[in-house]
Amino acid sequence: SSVTLSQQHARALFAVRTKAFGVDAGERRGEGARRAREEGTMDGGNGAILYCFMGRGRTVWADHQASSSLQQPQKTASQMLAKLSKEGKYTFQLSDSRTSFCLVDHLGVVFGCVASSAQLTSTAAMVFLGDLQEQFYCQFGAQEVQTCAENTTQFRRFSLTMKKAMEIAYSGGSAKIANVKKQIEDTRIIMSENIDKVLERGERLEDVMDKSEQMRDTADAFRKKGRELRRKMWWQNTKMKLIIALVVVVLILLLFFGFCRGISCIKK
Repeated sequence: SSVTLSQQHARALFAVRTKAFGVDAGERRGEGARRAREEGTMDGGNGAILYCFMGRGRTVWADHQASSSLQQPQKTASQMLAKLSKEGKYTFQLSDSRTSFCLVDHLGVVFGCVASSAQLTSTAAMVFLGDLQEQFYCQFGAQEVQTCAENTTQFRRFSLTMKKAMEIAYSGGSAKIANVKKQIEDTRIIMSENIDKVLERGERLEDVMDKSEQMRDTADAFRKKGRELRRKMWWQNTKMKLIIALVVVVLILLLFFGFCRGISCIKK
């Protein structure tokens, strides 16, 4: 019963961890999903990434808007840029149907996007922003980024690259995101199998311990019975020797009194 409880506890813990990794992040439904579908239908976009941007400080260096339903996107981007300076990954819930994902690199450059909450997971968004960051540093050097003014316009032409990246992300590039999801699912399955194997190994160890205890008890019982058997055999041998000695004595006495007729042999 303790093993069954530990299995249930391990699996429940694993389910919580896999949800934290974003495996079940697509479970949001309802009004957010309906709004996202309406946005994708009205605007002719892909319905997932509505707007992407990059910059530093309060200045948007380059951006591209795929959905006209998003009002004043540059203002929203500037507000997020002002909050971000430390390297890392960030998520902002803008509304029930929209989420903003941001990636800040070691130079303080922010790559971000506004997307449909129901149609884009955090993992997929970070993969997209990582590709965007890689393409940016392929076009512009790190030294150029470090020395530029905050309100520079020299990176404005990167907007065309962002547009192409958004088009690729959910046409041919969707295979990459699907592949990432598949890898996460495969990892979850492997981890689940490993947990089952560990628990099964624990059951086997408990069986071995039970069997060793049984063998120890059997050995103790055998030792006790052996000791009792030795005592019994010794007593039987002693009794046999005593009986033989008594018989010999009786025979000697019979012979003595038979041939000598008792005391007469002694008197002679």
